[in-house]
Amino acid sequence: MRVGYSVLKEINEKAFTPSASDYGLTQREFENFIFFLEQKGYVEKVLRVNERFSLNTARLTAKGIELLEENKLYMESYPERSGLKAWIQVDKELYSNGAEAE
Repeated sequence: MRVGYSVLKEINEKAFTPSASDYGLTQREFENFIFFLEQKGYVEKVLRVNERFSLNTARLTAKGIELLEENKLYMESYPERSGLKAWIQVDKELYSNGAEAE
């Protein structure tokens, strides 16, 4: 949930344009995640040209803004951009079934 919250927050505030490297994702994983957010109706106006996409024109829908509001408790611990990878690891560890540990 933290990745989704962060991506939506950054798109909404436009402090910086989130990228795959901010979250330790591959470019393909990040693109798929953005597509998922679009399909679920949280974000719109993602610019696509051939194989590339840009979040510069993206904006949240009412549903996306509502999701941010519902999860505003994350603001208490929300880090600077350089700390995002570590911050999202909390969710990864919380919801992991230990499969990566083996």
